[in-house]
Amino acid sequence: MSFRSPLWLWMLATVPVVVLFLVLRERSRTQIARRFASERLRGLANPARILRPYAIAIALVAFALSAAGPYAGFTTVPVMGREFNRVIAIDVSNSMAAEDVGTSRLAAAKAVARRLIERHGGRVALIAFEGSAEVVSPLTSDTEAVAALIDTLQPGEVGEPGSDFSGTILKSIRLAEADATRADVVIITDGEEQGSGRLTETITRARSRGIRISAIVLGSAAGSTIPTPDGILRDESGQVVTTYAQTDVMERVTSQTGGMLLENPFAENALDRLIVKTTPGNARETLVQVPVDRYQWPLALAFVGFFCASLLNRGAE
Repeated sequence: MSFRSPLWLWMLATVPVVVLFLVLRERSRTQIARRFASERLRGLANPARILRPYAIAIALVAFALSAAGPYAGFTTVPVMGREFNRVIAIDVSNSMAAEDVGTSRLAAAKAVARRLIERHGGRVALIAFEGSAEVVSPLTSDTEAVAALIDTLQPGEVGEPGSDFSGTILKSIRLAEADATRADVVIITDGEEQGSGRLTETITRARSRGIRISAIVLGSAAGSTIPTPDGILRDESGQVVTTYAQTDVMERVTSQTGGMLLENPFAENALDRLIVKTTPGNARETLVQVPVDRYQWPLALAFVGFFCASLLNRGAE
């Protein structure tokens, strides 16, 4: 036997006090009544009335047990559920314009994201991020609309240089928590981090909420220049900027949240581990063990106890 709200059991500590008070009150009432007239002359003699405090005590004990929510045993109940939701966060920092994967990293990211949402079985949300993150689409089952929004993404469109993974993950968690259905997060990036340094706190928050974070890292570790409309991106001193694909930060995030890390997954079956192989909106039946509530019997006993106490009070008028 277990209880859902065991704090109610503290109410049992008040029962002896209540019984003592009722017994003393009954004796006092009897003594006062005898000063004026006997019970027999009043025509209301009720010898069983001395049992009233104990009937109330039994009722209080039963009520406390019932309020504590006792349950024992389990029953198996079929529950209809749908596939989990997914938040996809795409890095649109300037480094994603590097063309070291046969095309730009961002173009590859778009292709990967479209493939993920086309075969996903739940709702999808989309985030674009650089130095800050912006929600492009909240959770929706309209995957075609999300795919169209993915096509519009351009390098640097958020307007804050850098890549803040902490802020992106926090915003992804808020989107995932907007729905009671379980969700995961997939970050598509080249792995370069110039964020706020709150990554440990962010990972802890995701793990405490059971949100798994996976990552897809695109780009070459050998480095690449970043093309711009005016040629090649240079820093303030005129030096050519070279961007390198990095996996260390994403490896830490995925390993500590139970997610998966994929690097340049361009092979035919490379994304299979991240793809939910069901039709969108396809329902699944899951057998769930539900504890069986046992509050009914003590509640019934409490009702009977209070009712008997009311009957036993006859003669106290």
